[in-house]
Amino acid sequence: MNRKLIALAALSAATFTTTGLNAQTIGCTVGSGNGAVIPTTGTGGGGTFPGTFPTAPSFATLNVASLPTGATVVTEVKLIGLTHTFAGDLQFVLTAPSGATHNIFSRPFGSCDYSGDYTIVSACTGGFPAGTCPTGLTVVPPGTYDQTFGAWPSGTNGVNNTGLSSIAAATGIWTLTIYDWAAADIGALTSFDVCFGNPVAPAAPTAAPALTTPAANAAVFGPTVNLVWASSACATSYDVQVDGMVVGNTTGNTFAYASSQGSHTWTVRGINASGMGPYAAPRTFNDLGVPAAPCTGQNLTTLFAGGNGLGTNSAVFFDVDVLNPAGITVSQFDTNATGNAGLAFTLEVWTKPGTYVGSQQNAAAWTLTATGGGVTTGTGTPSLAEVPDFALPMGITGFALRIIGAGHTYTNGNGANQFYANSDLSITLGQSVAALFTGTPINPRVWNGTLRYNCAGGSLGSSYCGPAVANTTGNSAVLTATGSAMAAANNVTLTASAMPTNQFGFFLTSMSQGLIMNPGGSQGNLCLVGTIGRYVRMGQIMNAGAGGTFSLALNLTQTPAGGVFVAIGAGETWNFQAWFRDIGPMGQPWSNFTDGRSILFN
Repeated sequence: MNRKLIALAALSAATFTTTGLNAQTIGCTVGSGNGAVIPTTGTGGGGTFPGTFPTAPSFATLNVASLPTGATVVTEVKLIGLTHTFAGDLQFVLTAPSGATHNIFSRPFGSCDYSGDYTIVSACTGGFPAGTCPTGLTVVPPGTYDQTFGAWPSGTNGVNNTGLSSIAAATGIWTLTIYDWAAADIGALTSFDVCFGNPVAPAAPTAAPALTTPAANAAVFGPTVNLVWASSACATSYDVQVDGMVVGNTTGNTFAYASSQGSHTWTVRGINASGMGPYAAPRTFNDLGVPAAPCTGQNLTTLFAGGNGLGTNSAVFFDVDVLNPAGITVSQFDTNATGNAGLAFTLEVWTKPGTYVGSQQNAAAWTLTATGGGVTTGTGTPSLAEVPDFALPMGITGFALRIIGAGHTYTNGNGANQFYANSDLSITLGQSVAALFTGTPINPRVWNGTLRYNCAGGSLGSSYCGPAVANTTGNSAVLTATGSAMAAANNVTLTASAMPTNQFGFFLTSMSQGLIMNPGGSQGNLCLVGTIGRYVRMGQIMNAGAGGTFSLALNLTQTPAGGVFVAIGAGETWNFQAWFRDIGPMGQPWSNFTDGRSILFN
């Protein structure tokens, strides 16, 4: 077919039918010979995404002499005879006659090639999603695709992320600029068309968002829990539901939930002007309550100088030396993540006893201790990553932080910037690697970030089944725990207090919570069910003494008396309670219980 510039007012109805236009399109200006070689010289590259454009961009122009009657916006951009040996290199930018410049199709499909005719339409208006290279294919199938802005930060170098339906129809010269961001690949464009019509509402979201943080069944500290999810196609906002009630709507990918102690189930759905999408499969997290009293530092920051980095799936190595004898509880990380703001990412925390040095390529030496994530705030600024809380014992622990969905930005080590410390811990940095436990580590590299933590010396675990029934002192007896939730540290002490003085008792444990009122005539309530074991000191019952308190340092490898038990291990939740003797008003023997305490060991 001889492609030539056609006055839109003269196009026939038959022309509209044979060009396969979308329902909102009224007519197109068809280009002829307005193509380009991609890139104009060499094989691409020469720029640094996104700040510095490649040095040999391709330009193609189209003169729109008139507009179809009633058309108000751009509805389609057609790329005719597009070829290129790596689709993920190319970014297409459309400049209107007014000079306004719009990012319309940025670096989708990865390693697939372009070969054929491709039509770009506004997202969620009938095109195929412009994602990764289709499985099993080496060429992007010709057809109609939704716009994608990729990782382009809107406004960079004057190029804005603009939906086609927001670009006003206009006569004059339209320019298509094609940037080839990587070397070693070439291609060409025969011509391009611009179509005009009226905007249509996007389709309602069809897929549920993917929940990312907290992880399923994670234990976290309140009172604020950051709920994070990945973007859902076509969604402009999100309903956040917790425990069966919608608690908020947000345009972002994170929501700060004002939580309360206990178990909560949450989910999210996408919304736009056309309707609501499905809810994601719900997740549950356990709010452990307000964290223990803060340590001296509460957090330790390295630096946020940047200067170097790696992409998604990269990892950074460093050592943490805990100086506090009781250990610490790690709760969050701030990290310097690459990419524009608003990008959801996953952070994997891998640890090993002792230094990381010598084990960077030995996957068997490492344990995946926590998986969490967050949303980027932009390169050079702290991006908060929420992870399930985990304990670190006193001594050196090697860390490997792998980031997925964004990249690590870090600083080259110079000897003077590789050690940071406070009275609780120190961080010694470090190395990086493009893929975790493979390849040769890059040395020295300084992770940019903050480690946020709490002391393990405060109250451990969460209370439940309280307050206990008041005893003859007029008080409700309380059970607390101190030490480390890390099972391998074997450092937990139980303390029962606010009891009558000079009375005896013992500690009970079970993996199951329950409520049995006044068992055996007791004035209190037993908060354990199932198989119940009993802890005593040196084979004897414990005496409350003059202070109305008794304590026991647990040995997590020791089987408590009663029933069939095994040693307490990582990933297990155990519940504890204390029973004690009380003396009634007439001297009669009473008994009572403390409240319960639940501890998730890691």
